[in-house]
Parts: sequence; structure tokens; C-alpha cells
Amino acid sequence: MVRSSKFLTLLLTTIAGIEVLSSAVKPASVSAQTAAAGDPPPICRGSLPTGQVKCNYQGSRAGANYIGSFVNGRPEGKGVYVYGNGDRYEGQFRNGLPNGQGVFIFKNDARVVGVFKDGNISQGTVIFPDGNRYVGQFEIVVELGSGSRSSQPSGDGEFIYTNGDRFKGSFFAGGPLGSGVFTRSNGARCQGQFFNQALDGRGNCTFPNGFRYEGEFRGGVPHGQGVIIDTSGKRFPGTFRDGKRVNS
Repeated sequence: MVRSSKFLTLLLTTIAGIEVLSSAVKPASVSAQTAAAGDPPPICRGSLPTGQVKCNYQGSRAGANYIGSFVNGRPEGKGVYVYGNGDRYEGQFRNGLPNGQGVFIFKNDARVVGVFKDGNISQGTVIFPDGNRYVGQFEIVVELGSGSRSSQPSGDGEFIYTNGDRFKGSFFAGGPLGSGVFTRSNGARCQGQFFNQALDGRGNCTFPNGFRYEGEFRGGVPHGQGVIIDTSGKRFPGTFRDGKRVNS
């Protein structure tokens, strides 16, 4: 029942896709930060200087369309930008980038809803295609060398599984690190320090049958060194693997 790889692999893979938001008026390419040299201006209809327009992009942004408020040749205010690959962003723009409230909808049905800053999500909710969700804060990270910017979970957040399991706690560099609580849908609850994507941790667990556990755990079950305490208070120390004591 340990869903370690699914937890962070899904999270980081989808969060990496948010890099496309740093170029809101370009196709969904994480490598493209500015329009390619020589790109023609978009073909727009409507009140071009300061009004509502519909635009079609050419060159490196071929296939992309925009509808909304347009000022000085770029999105400004409220609008919808549709990427050539089918992704789209709906919400507020400033200086041609998502800024303010908005939603980024991926063609695979994943979506990011919240507050954007200069093209990156800063706080909100990520909803994955399978229904899992992350709700919380994000940190904008600048990659050394390329200078590309992306968002990753950082600070207080909660990851909610479709089966009812949930982790609430501290995130750093895209994954859990620090204090937190992992609650399983069957009522088991582990509280303490969490260290990685597998939800390895150390602390205390309580179980529906009244038993308690103190020690190392993984994904809400005893894993490592610890002690089981039954309802009468009797203690059973030992080494545990996937919830089972392998030696005393």
C-alpha cells in the first residue's frame, strides 16, 4: 500500500510542465523563453492597440491562438492563450505573461489553478489526470546555466490521493521534507518528520485497531527500527519491513 513512486514522480513530471507558463504567448515548449528571432507578429483582428482581439501566431509559435485583452502587441488583462499542442491558459495576463488568478489546462486533462507570477504558479492546486491533487505553495526556481524558470512545491502543502489517503506537511524542492502527517483512508495516521518521495519518516503512528507504533515508517506503515504498542500497553520492539516485524 506504499505509493511512493506514484506520489513524487507524478508530481514532479507535471510540475515540470509548468515551465511552459514562463512563455505564455509561445507554444508549450519548456526550452522556449522568448520568441524566436525573425518570428512574424501575430495576425490579429479586433481593436488592436488596447481592445479585445483574436490573434493567430506564426513562426516558432505556429498553431497558437489568443483571444482577449491586448495592449502594445501582447496579452494584457484577461484572456485565453491556446498553445499549438492543445494546452491552454485562461486568466489574467501582465506584460504578456500569466500574472494573477488563472488556470492552465493541459491536453491530458491535468490542470493548475491558482495565482501566477510572471508566468509561474506561486500558490494553488495541481489536479492530475488520475484525480490526485496537490494544494499549497510553490517556489519559483531558476535553473543554473539556462536561466529557465519553473515552479515546484515548497512550503506548506497537501497531496491528496483519489483513494482518500493524504499527506499534509512541509515540502521542499518538489517533495516532502520536514514535519508532516500522513493519513490513510483506513484510519491509520503517522505524524513526525518525513524525508523523501517514499514518505520515509520517523515519528508516531496510530492504527484503527488501537495499536500504536513509535519509530521509522514508510507510507504509513512501520518500516525500519521501531516498537509496536498494543492496546494493553505491551511493547514489541524490532525491525519492520512493509508493516511486518522481521525480528525482535
